[in-house]
Amino acid sequence: MDGTRTMTEIRNTFRTPLRILVPKLLQSRDDWKAKSDTRKAELRSAKVTIRDLTASRELWRQRAETHADDNRQLREQLQQAERQRDAALAANEAAEKK
Repeated sequence: MDGTRTMTEIRNTFRTPLRILVPKLLQSRDDWKAKSDTRKAELRSAKVTIRDLTASRELWRQRAETHADDNRQLREQLQQAERQRDAALAANEAAEKK
């Protein structure tokens, strides 16, 4: 049905009377549109959810990276403090031996 057929050709093509066929076609169209609208709404909702989750994930990733950097710095400070303590203890022991 490309829209170029006449009403007579359409009537001759279908065995079902138009008074029965047209309401069914209209109902089919309305059902299709309702289904399409439902899917559009679901898609829109999914896009919002994805956007929110992506933003949340990025925020948590940044927090995790910040905490990992802080943890690395604190470990380095601890190792430096332990080296200074060991050096001080060694110097103290050397001073006591003299």
